[in-house]
Amino acid sequence: MIARNLAKFCAALSAPAVGAALLLASPVLLATPASAQVYDEACRSPRAAPIEAAGDDAAIRAATQAAENLLAEDDTRLTRGSAALETLRVDRAALEAAPLRTLAAYCAAAGEAMRSSERGSEFQARTFLKSAFLLAEAAGAADLAATAALRLGLVVVKGTTVPAVRGLRREGTRSAAAEQTRAQGFGQGVCGELARVDLAQDASEYVSVLSFECAAERGLEAGRYATAALAQLRLARAALGTIAQTDADLPELRSAMAATIEDGLATAGLIDDAALGAEMTGRLIEIALDEGTLPPARFAAPVAALARAAAGDPGLLAFAEALHARIALARGDRAAAAAAANRAIFLESQRALPARLADWYLILAEAEPGQRTAHALAAYRALEAVRLLLPPSDPLTEESTFALRMRRVFERAVDVTLEGAGALDQVAIARAQAIIETYREAEIQSVFGSECVPPRLAINPGQLAANEILLYPVLLEDRIELIVTEEASDGSGARYRRLEPNRSANRQQVAGLVEQVILALSYGDDGTWQDAARQLHALLIAPIGASLGEDTTLVIIPDGPLRPLPFAALIGPDGGYLVEQTRLGVSPALGFSQPGESAARGESLRVLSVSLERAVELPAGTFPALSGTSAEARIAAGIGRGRGSLMIENFGRDDLVGALQGQAIDVLHLATHASFNGGSDRSFIVADGAAIYLSELRELIDTNAVRGGTLDLIVLSACETAIGDDEASMGLAGAAVQAGARSALASLWQVSDLGTAELMRQFYARYATGASKADAMRGAQLALLGGGDEFADPNIWAAFTLLGSWR
Repeated sequence: MIARNLAKFCAALSAPAVGAALLLASPVLLATPASAQVYDEACRSPRAAPIEAAGDDAAIRAATQAAENLLAEDDTRLTRGSAALETLRVDRAALEAAPLRTLAAYCAAAGEAMRSSERGSEFQARTFLKSAFLLAEAAGAADLAATAALRLGLVVVKGTTVPAVRGLRREGTRSAAAEQTRAQGFGQGVCGELARVDLAQDASEYVSVLSFECAAERGLEAGRYATAALAQLRLARAALGTIAQTDADLPELRSAMAATIEDGLATAGLIDDAALGAEMTGRLIEIALDEGTLPPARFAAPVAALARAAAGDPGLLAFAEALHARIALARGDRAAAAAAANRAIFLESQRALPARLADWYLILAEAEPGQRTAHALAAYRALEAVRLLLPPSDPLTEESTFALRMRRVFERAVDVTLEGAGALDQVAIARAQAIIETYREAEIQSVFGSECVPPRLAINPGQLAANEILLYPVLLEDRIELIVTEEASDGSGARYRRLEPNRSANRQQVAGLVEQVILALSYGDDGTWQDAARQLHALLIAPIGASLGEDTTLVIIPDGPLRPLPFAALIGPDGGYLVEQTRLGVSPALGFSQPGESAARGESLRVLSVSLERAVELPAGTFPALSGTSAEARIAAGIGRGRGSLMIENFGRDDLVGALQGQAIDVLHLATHASFNGGSDRSFIVADGAAIYLSELRELIDTNAVRGGTLDLIVLSACETAIGDDEASMGLAGAAVQAGARSALASLWQVSDLGTAELMRQFYARYATGASKADAMRGAQLALLGGGDEFADPNIWAAFTLLGSWR
């Protein structure tokens, strides 16, 4: 099973598994606020035992079907999820007496609606779907169990298993977590394993894969072949992703993946909808060709069948030709591959929306290496022509369209543009940066969607002071490129320079090193991260090390895998940390890299500082009491002695709204829990009794005439607020910069309350006197590092990152 083979790898990404899964034997519903909806009360925990219907459950079944009809609409708008939730407001008493099958179907619809709603909670979606699965299993309803398991896999694979909870340091180490999961034992049936998983503890990757395996098993049992094939497709994709992220051979996982693809091809052939079956077949073959375990000749017949099933559909016909091209490439016949790729390009061009035209140009670039640059840039232009028209998620698999279709096109375009460019070739560097900026914009839009604020004008090197250096790492399949600003020898000011490419490492290897640093540091400083930190310093910093000093500010615009990296903790050849070498700042893109303004603060600084110490239970999650946030908030408020400065303890939604009404502020400090759920419209900070969504906060800032100007700094001291999902690790902090704050200070992982308070005290003591934000941050980190007590642990001082303006 893929789940068993993945367990030993994805276990490292979770805290140690402690406690049992939610079992049918537990009749107690979790406590919820009085405002909780009936579906929240009914689907937070499954019922203890089957109950025969005391009355007619037709109204519940009708409401469930109405919700499912809304969810099945061919519409990418998130409003359909909210509309579906409205239909599920049924009579509580009737729901309590409903048969298990009826309740399972109801909770499956509620979970899907919550997953699809613009204000949906992924925590609730996971909980509802797990309950639906358990109820369906108890009722012997294989069809509903397959649906619930598939939906659970789709929601879990997108994000973290639990909301961010401030003030809790992770226990154990990466290796301890892995050993704990290995020791759990398997073998009692994949769906039985899924019934026992703990959504709050087990790794997301493991839970999602287990869900897909169970969905395939139950789908085949119930004759739901489309469900089973989609689950098998996602399983194969998960295995491919794991294989791509490691240098290990993983023969068992490769074998399991090959078996899954074979099973998926057989299942796809049983789907009644010929076009859907053909699409599933093509997707599975693509994965097999990407991985390379199965012989390409194995797919000649399925591709021919795909072409026959296309029935004049130019998109499917183009897909078949593209697969023919890839099979020809695998056997070394470039001429045949080029001919097939050109046919695919022609057929795709006949579509109203040629969504995959860029993909077919990339195949042509591989078939005609002499024309590689021209074809790669044609792919980039083809993507740009349709990019804004593409849905954010793939309609079939619900994978990110950016990750699935766009990223490799951008990377190839950057690759060929930089390849052969000289160190000071300003034209080529500018072209590459233009593509990279479009790349970053597409990535931001993938995460934040319609809520995304358009990028500002990119920084001009002429705006930099003599001691400010901008570093632009670009991670490619075969090398690392570094673009850096430097003073021109003729005294004409700063300009961009391309350093010699480093072909000893690539994107995959760097991503692996970053993961080692983050996992070990966030679980606790056990020293296992230090070698990776040294390697990253050698790859990214050492080439410009001679230009760095205590008087310099290094501003890094990190490529995707580098975004969650605590750059301050990188270790140089002398054993010192990078923060000891220079001041630091980070920006998600050039357009968000404005230096900011150096200004006196002190008496004129206006601060709004809010905190939460009470335990809060919301439908979106349970958030424990905090002990250090009020002290931290007082530290922040204490630096703002100007008119309008304010501190609010145990703040509620109305408190924050009222405080922002009609007054401009310079600093907004939020000392509370927060959750980043894959986009700003679902991300929230926790107030007393309410979740305040980031989009709401953005509107408040905008209506108070502080967007992009007066608001100099927003501090998000809740845990993990700088970490996003697989598409972008910008999280709440990146979105806050987009919302109009010049800069944001946010945590990369869970930090203790005392450690956070001390770091903030040190930071604000410097910031209030007029020090630049980068200088204040460095001073605070050095103060903790040099203190010699528990705060000297890099787990504390390296956890925060400064995004946006650095002055």
